[in-house]
Amino acid sequence: MAAFSACNKPDQEEDPILPGTYASGAVSSVYMNGTMKFTVWLPAGYDASRSYPFLYLLHGAGDDEMSWNSKGGASKIADRYIHDGGEPMVIVMPDARLTFYIGDYLPDKGEYAYESYFHKELMAKVEAEYHGNGKRAVAGLSMGGYGTLYYVLKYPEKFTYGYAMSPATDLNGFQALIDEQPDKGVFPPITLESGLSDWTIPFKDVEACYQLLDGNGLDCTLVKRSGGHDWGFWPVCLEKALVQVAKTF
Repeated sequence: MAAFSACNKPDQEEDPILPGTYASGAVSSVYMNGTMKFTVWLPAGYDASRSYPFLYLLHGAGDDEMSWNSKGGASKIADRYIHDGGEPMVIVMPDARLTFYIGDYLPDKGEYAYESYFHKELMAKVEAEYHGNGKRAVAGLSMGGYGTLYYVLKYPEKFTYGYAMSPATDLNGFQALIDEQPDKGVFPPITLESGLSDWTIPFKDVEACYQLLDGNGLDCTLVKRSGGHDWGFWPVCLEKALVQVAKTF
């Protein structure tokens, strides 16, 4: 019998991509006067006996806590990232309604505010429940890109990285937040990514934001490429964001 030739061997199959766990959760919020939903992705092999860094992934206006997964395939992107040897992390995708992720609670005025909820209730709950190790990054698109920049500029000590995709901007507001920090070295690295065919938040506006951050001495990168303000653009941003934030974990 002739020896079996190597050329007759079936193609070697690629290792299967093991899925992480995607689940829903909720917080009974004092600051938002009601129940606030979130979704969470846990990497394949998640082990509750160890701790993990966290990525808070923020949605845009008109979307909710499920949009990054249902429209952007976030779980599949993260699964592939882990399969390819990426840093295990927990990804939290909160619902923010149309708050732009801002607003402190003002008890004397009876006002409720998302910012207080995020930092005092959501972060405490998810990082205790899913074993945070104290390292966290934030990323988001459009309204969530604004929230990303706002959070890393106002609370720089809390985050290791900010990745803002097609971000809404407020140059005067951002400058005011920067001015509150005498030591500009306290700010984490920031990436802004924008599509050259984005007519909702034009590239020139994002570029002006980059120039503001860079001009104040922040560690900031601007990424420009073809694409618009849509779900054809943002999943590619997420692929890169996972790699970048992991370097700071």
